[in-house]
Amino acid sequence: MYEGMFLLDSNRYSSDPDGTQKAVLGMLERCGATVVASRPWQEGKLCYPIEGHRKGLYYLACFQMDGNHVPELNRLGKLNDYVLRQLIIRHPQVIFDAMVQALTSHDGTIHSPEQKADRTEGVEMREGRGRGREEGVPEDR
Repeated sequence: MYEGMFLLDSNRYSSDPDGTQKAVLGMLERCGATVVASRPWQEGKLCYPIEGHRKGLYYLACFQMDGNHVPELNRLGKLNDYVLRQLIIRHPQVIFDAMVQALTSHDGTIHSPEQKADRTEGVEMREGRGRGREEGVPEDR
């Protein structure tokens, strides 16, 4: 389970978004990766010029791949005209699943039963309805 963050040439992406995405996803598929989720992440000004570019688009992809193919993916990224930089990170299954869920939801937030319960409990505690009130714990004054 891998996360790939690709810094792309934003000018090429704005002129041909489908072609740019196909180039990145094709590079992953060529290395035997199965892309689970991917999307453009953020476009913005770079801190310093990279290969003469002052702006770039971050493209995030979550994929499954054999670890032996990572060097080949790095090599293909350096040869790809669309990719300015790339970072490949291996994640544990739990983090990978959470990232895929966040990428595939429309607002980018993670919705799990535990998190909903934590948010509800936090509101109840602030409003004086939480567990501490029920157990007779005195309020802070």
